[in-house]
Amino acid sequence: MKKKTLLALAAAAALCAAWGGYYYRFGMEAPEVIRKLSGLRMAVALYKLEHKGLPGAFEDTVKEGALEAAPALKLPRHAGSSGVRGASSFEIKDTGAWAYVNNRQDPDFGLVFIDCSHKDEKGRYWSEF
Repeated sequence: MKKKTLLALAAAAALCAAWGGYYYRFGMEAPEVIRKLSGLRMAVALYKLEHKGLPGAFEDTVKEGALEAAPALKLPRHAGSSGVRGASSFEIKDTGAWAYVNNRQDPDFGLVFIDCSHKDEKGRYWSEF
């Protein structure tokens, strides 16, 4: 009985490891990611038109109704995320998430970008979009 339990646990662990490897290896395709990034940038543009200035934090676009919520993002080699990280500059930290430059003194203030140092399926860096 003990042997069967150990075998079952080992099989479950192997399945979990295989699923984890699959999950981290694959992600959304570039067109879907770019479409979602465009939606985030459009929300910032709508906020700017309505409020005559860029939001100090990306969450302001949600609070003011320019966007219902940040869309989910799942890139290869990263866990999924649906948040937008506040960044003081356009600096890649490789979180695999959305990021927003919220430093008013930075020349990139208001930029929404993909915080990833890896390449997409066509060899382009995610952060270049």
